[in-house]
Amino acid sequence: MIREKLKRPEGKKFLLAIFVVFCVALTILIRATIGGVVEEYNMPLSTWTTQMYLLQGAMVLVYTLVLTLIFSLPLGFYFFGEKSDR
Repeated sequence: MIREKLKRPEGKKFLLAIFVVFCVALTILIRATIGGVVEEYNMPLSTWTTQMYLLQGAMVLVYTLVLTLIFSLPLGFYFFGEKSDR
């Protein structure tokens, strides 16, 4: 049932919109998280340990997925909701 909906033109537009939301959220969160650590603690990326990279990357990934999920709900209603005759 879900796969059938995603194969329709509305489903392809929905997936494209979700991809755009994911990319925008990822870009903003990387800039805010990584840039924030570099500016706040005055630590260039060359001084970071592997653990710092992993923790910051995991945090960015989790927040990006959560934001994508939150923004996908209204997009789902928009693309798959009932169409009016106007």
